[in-house]
Amino acid sequence: MSADRGTAPSPGLRSAVIPPEREIRLLQDIAKRSLVLVILIATILAWEGWVRFRDIPNYLFPKPSTVVDRLVAKPAVMAEAFFFTFFESIIGFALASVVGIALAILIARSALLERLLYPYLNIIRVTPVIAIAPLLTIWFGHGILPQALIAALIAFFPIVVTTVLGLKSVDPELVSLMRLLNATEAKELWKIRLPNALPYIFSAFRISAPLAVVGALVGEFVGGAQGLGWILITARGRLDTSTVFLMVVLAVLLGIASFTLVVAFEKRFVKWHPAVVLE
Repeated sequence: MSADRGTAPSPGLRSAVIPPEREIRLLQDIAKRSLVLVILIATILAWEGWVRFRDIPNYLFPKPSTVVDRLVAKPAVMAEAFFFTFFESIIGFALASVVGIALAILIARSALLERLLYPYLNIIRVTPVIAIAPLLTIWFGHGILPQALIAALIAFFPIVVTTVLGLKSVDPELVSLMRLLNATEAKELWKIRLPNALPYIFSAFRISAPLAVVGALVGEFVGGAQGLGWILITARGRLDTSTVFLMVVLAVLLGIASFTLVVAFEKRFVKWHPAVVLE
């Protein structure tokens, strides 16, 4: 009996616990991530060696080790700036999501509203936000609000357009069935249209969440007094290129974190969708 306990599980039992297809996908995913990590490390090492070999001044092209030194020298300041920009982008993204989805519901419900509002939505899309940012700073000061509004403006358009598409892409037979059952428009929206639109909404979120980070940074460039963008602009004025590089890296990590959070929520709330199951 004790000898049986120490034996390895049979292949049949192993395949029952971990299906072969899922195990293969897991190994492929690990291999891809490992390859990305190896390429990243090799790139950093090549960058460090090239700058040292050519003896390039730090104000032109800093070494990765110098960039890390900037982070180690003031970790609390960098962490505070990182989370401040993250907070701004979250507020902007939330505002864009609420207003965008509400507006999309109205547009999907009324062809007249669609004809009236789409020209203005296109104006918002093509207007350079950096031109509006100084006005928002004049109107609302140098606090969080103007940066959050800029983030919302940048993230807004993909959410509206994609949500409208999802709300309209409903099986007509399901709509006919709900109307045969005398369902109200609110119940039709809640039971059929919104669940059908969820994959579309999260696809828009994947685009808009990193865009909200870009919007927060743009706001900090123009009129901020805190955050990654403000530190970057200040460092540029001092020709502190190492800090500029560090801010760029932290901004990239912030965008990746925003995208990853959206994907995590998507897998939680839209796990039934084939595209999510395959990931």
